[in-house]
Amino acid sequence: MSPSSLPVNQTCDDLAFTRDTLDLSLPPAVAPRDRATLVVIAGPEAGKVHRIEGDVLIGRGLQCEIQIDDAGVSRVHARIVSQGGFYVLHDMAARNGVFLNGERVRSQILRHGDRMQLGPGVSLRFAMADELEETLMRTLYRSSVRDPLTGVFNRGHFEERLAAEVAYAVRHHSELALAMLDIDHFKRVNDSYGHPAGDKVLQDVGSLLARVVRAEDVACRFGGEEFAVIARGIDLQGACAMAERIRLGVAAARIPWEQQDISITLSAGVASLSDCGDQRTGARLVEVADRRLYAAKEAGRNRVVGP
Repeated sequence: MSPSSLPVNQTCDDLAFTRDTLDLSLPPAVAPRDRATLVVIAGPEAGKVHRIEGDVLIGRGLQCEIQIDDAGVSRVHARIVSQGGFYVLHDMAARNGVFLNGERVRSQILRHGDRMQLGPGVSLRFAMADELEETLMRTLYRSSVRDPLTGVFNRGHFEERLAAEVAYAVRHHSELALAMLDIDHFKRVNDSYGHPAGDKVLQDVGSLLARVVRAEDVACRFGGEEFAVIARGIDLQGACAMAERIRLGVAAARIPWEQQDISITLSAGVASLSDCGDQRTGARLVEVADRRLYAAKEAGRNRVVGP
């Protein structure tokens, strides 16, 4: 199913390919024309394809050829060295270690299809691919993690990242918050202006989210007119402030449509992991945030409800 054939106002979680199966379709043999690539399959830049040319450093630091802005990744986390036609992965004494296919490694030759884990929230897949295959990977990986209408991450990627972020926060006793956001009276937009106008509203809200959230946050389309933002390292108060900035931005926006402007508002429910008591799971965090979103709707909409 191509993005253009999707029903209006719908998500693409039912696409017929996945990130984990894509590389299996590529030939395991390394031809002379093949180039080494790293595909980000989970993390702040999920779907991005990095070409490896010579030796490369991977980490958060500015000196790294492959920069990954994630708190779980060290400034210089790993190094890939080209040696005699092979590529060797080295752990650069990273705090969270380097894992290859589920096993922690210090130094290991990379093979086509290997899955690399850097910290709790970042996964990459190593592949040898020619130019056509590299283009295909870029297209399919992006389609598998991004909502085609809004450009933010889709529901499937949200669930993967939320599970990883909760596990990291629990293990490291760090802050984690979730904001659930829903466009108020969205049905009225569709009824009054038509579904194409509703799509334009969703696109503009997605663009605003991408501008407002931090690089380490994960903005997703949860479904229909509902969005979600996973915010690492901030408490409930900070997450409520973030949601309020989003709410104000949406309320101030004027969405042009056929010689007129559409004005909308949204409501938000915000929860932190500390609100979940003994049930520190992604499902529980969504439940608490969703309940507060419902409270925001009941209180009159166009507001943020936290505690």
